[in-house]
Amino acid sequence: MFGSFNPVQELPLTLVTDRLVIQGTILTRVPRLTDLVNEPDATHLILQDTTFMEVGSRRVVANGVAAQVRLSDVLFVHANASTESTSSLRMPKVPVKATLLLPPFTVEGTIYLPYESELRIALDAYSDRFVPVTGARYWAYGVAESPSSVDLLVVNHARAHVCIAAGVEWHGDGGPARSDSDGGSNPW
Repeated sequence: MFGSFNPVQELPLTLVTDRLVIQGTILTRVPRLTDLVNEPDATHLILQDTTFMEVGSRRVVANGVAAQVRLSDVLFVHANASTESTSSLRMPKVPVKATLLLPPFTVEGTIYLPYESELRIALDAYSDRFVPVTGARYWAYGVAESPSSVDLLVVNHARAHVCIAAGVEWHGDGGPARSDSDGGSNPW
């Protein structure tokens, strides 16, 4: 659908499950990582030159010239190289600082919610299978995964618990605002 007119490109990815870190390259015509994993009929990704490592130890458990990875098992995905980004959104959304819990991993960054009259309605209205998180930082101290930072992390919505940062007040007319120490509010 999105990629029919685009040339095939190689996109090096890291996919993380609760037990594996998988690195490989996907061939795709889809220009955005978020669109790739949110394709309605996509149940898995086919990677080439793939390495499977244990979470924590990063011990290599398998290598392959090709591999199939089920999207339902993936906690999150990120590109291993800079990707083409587009500043235009399909619909206006509000940036909100959030913490996403994907045991054993924790992710912090900015998610984008639709404008709604209440924050709980905005959270409920988000329906994509994978949630983009910008300015992301992820770690899993319990399994010896040190913090890593990436520009864009795409999180499996069905596997994530989403917590909005403390101090964020939702304003339906202009999105969230955060109170500062002198009692005023600053828009995000």
